[in-house]
Amino acid sequence: AFINQIKEKPLFCCVCGDLVHMTSEIYANEKLTREECDKIQDDQVRDFQGTWSKLNPDVALVCVCGNHDIGNAPTPTSIERFRMQFGDEYLAFWAKRCYNIVVNTCLFNDASKAPSHFKDQYTWLEERLQYATDKQAQQIFVFGHHPWFLYKEDEDGDTMEGYSTIANETKTVKVPDSYFILPKESRMKVLALFEKFNVSAAFSGHFHQNMVSTTSFGMQMIVTSSLSDVIESTGKPADFDEPNTRGIRVVRVEGGSTASFDHEFISL
Repeated sequence: AFINQIKEKPLFCCVCGDLVHMTSEIYANEKLTREECDKIQDDQVRDFQGTWSKLNPDVALVCVCGNHDIGNAPTPTSIERFRMQFGDEYLAFWAKRCYNIVVNTCLFNDASKAPSHFKDQYTWLEERLQYATDKQAQQIFVFGHHPWFLYKEDEDGDTMEGYSTIANETKTVKVPDSYFILPKESRMKVLALFEKFNVSAAFSGHFHQNMVSTTSFGMQMIVTSSLSDVIESTGKPADFDEPNTRGIRVVRVEGGSTASFDHEFISL
């Protein structure tokens, strides 16, 4: 309802992954069969589609795949299920003079079970970045589920000390910041591409809290909180002042000679 009430109608709305919670790639075990997991996921997909069907039909809905949609190590089967439910898991499109690239970051996390899918996507990503540059896009934005990094582009998961606490009725778990970022080897390779082609910003979710950092070459890594559970990391810089709540992020792009953009997190 809130998005429909924004005075300046958005050109599109992007949900950065984990559209549902259940995936057999994570939860199939001795208690739940793969078929039972798939049935639960199908029910959750219907709930998601029913909720988002209320979005203004003039606002395009972009659905990004997350690890709870296709698994921490996606398979050809889990990827195909996503495609059947939501469409392509990586794609690109223009919004005025901005070129927007959506990637399946789960493959950058672990491509061991779908290596050909990873190779195809990586080749496609290079081609799309080159295309956007050739067509003189004013901004190139990349959307994915996982943050490429949280605080520093060259951060190493093995030395990160921050963690977020997740508690439920039965236990409390400390989840390290390293869980939320992509492996350094694949990250640095992709960031080199982003630098070469002057990517303005990368947007993600997964962290269940807000964080905004900037690379040495000026690209913003913009992580937006969840619409479900929100957690708080001990590793976040003390001067980071965005609220730690559920909400959405509104991005405004200026055209013309300035070709600039800004963004604002709005608590819900």
